[in-house]
Amino acid sequence: METEERRRRGGSAKSSKKGPIFRREEVKERLREKLELERRALKVVERLLEDSVAEDFLIDCAKLITPANYKDTVEERFIAKLCGYPVCPNKLGKIPNQRFKISTKTNRVYDITERKCFCSNFCYKASKHYELQISKTPLWLRQHESGSSGEEVLLSERCLKEEDIEDPLTESKDPVLPLIDSQAQNLIQKRITVEKLSSCLRNIVGPVGLTMSDLSTDLNNLVRTFRFSNTNIIHKTPEWTLIAVVLLHLLSFVSPVVRDALEVSASVQYLNSLMEELGLQQHDLLSLVELFKT
Repeated sequence: METEERRRRGGSAKSSKKGPIFRREEVKERLREKLELERRALKVVERLLEDSVAEDFLIDCAKLITPANYKDTVEERFIAKLCGYPVCPNKLGKIPNQRFKISTKTNRVYDITERKCFCSNFCYKASKHYELQISKTPLWLRQHESGSSGEEVLLSERCLKEEDIEDPLTESKDPVLPLIDSQAQNLIQKRITVEKLSSCLRNIVGPVGLTMSDLSTDLNNLVRTFRFSNTNIIHKTPEWTLIAVVLLHLLSFVSPVVRDALEVSASVQYLNSLMEELGLQQHDLLSLVELFKT
């Protein structure tokens, strides 16, 4: 009995010594597997950067990459001036500089950051359709999911046609674009308004003896009181110039520096000539100033 008990204890001790070693090796194996899967994903991304990728290959890639890998693919293709959708061979044309688009149709602000990566609305939507089908499960855990082959990945049903390629700022495509929330929209509209007004005022302040630093604080405070809509923030350059002159006169009521500058005869002559170029007279300008005051 005593001998058997010692043997049991001895066997138990040996098992406990082998346990940690076995677990350590298991962890190492999992790490090796994880690194290998990540390396494979990077190689797949490199393949997806080619000018044109076969549809079958793109479908198979969904099981080998993560959504982050695919976003990297789109960004790298964009940098290379290629359409972000891997199966599309088109080069990117003129790329808009702005991040946001204001729609006069819906009175909404849209973020076009992602849309600029694609040659057409079709490719943008097809790419998003594909991206949403990529599993969010980490690569090294996917084999433990039910059905290791994963769900079937589908591409958009039809191929890209010439009529699908259009301007990313086209009004009628409001580009399927992500919508900015109402608070952010108001901030963006305010920023756009300040930028437009500042651009016009830079051409005016010099001839009337002012600098932008004389106006910036009061201008920002004034713009904060505005209510923005799709009809009052989209104007042509002459209209922005007229608005800038009107606001300059409004600022003269709160800023002695602006008031004194506008009373100089040279400033009066300059602003009168500017109004004539816009097809207006001084009394038209004063009427607009009174309208804004009320």
